[in-house]
Amino acid sequence: MDPSMAKSKKLAGVKEFCAGAKFTPITSNFVATMAEYGRLKELHKISLRFEEQCMASRNEVKCVITTAQALTPAQLTKVTESIKGHAPSGSTLKIEAVVDPRLIGGLTASIGEKFFDLSLMTTVKKYEAVIAAPL
Repeated sequence: MDPSMAKSKKLAGVKEFCAGAKFTPITSNFVATMAEYGRLKELHKISLRFEEQCMASRNEVKCVITTAQALTPAQLTKVTESIKGHAPSGSTLKIEAVVDPRLIGGLTASIGEKFFDLSLMTTVKKYEAVIAAPL
């Protein structure tokens, strides 16, 4: 937000936005409080932490699978099945598929706090480091 704008004007704008977006009163008050204390830039982080807490209460684990090319539904199912064993027992995986062409090939997977890197990019970087090292 513009630092030269009066605080009351900013707060009025945020409240007007919340009303137009049809937020619940609790959400509107929360956003207005965040704006009042200059913390609107933290809303994204707060929403991510809130999502984590909600998932934990439902015994869900977020799993991000990143590949160089989009996976077909059959491929995604196969990868999901092989990853299930690394999730905590009794939990449900919430799969998010991401495409990152920099991986060149292979995939990376993060399951909660665990991270698996099976990408071609990492293998190439390892070989580059070996080649660049003095004999």
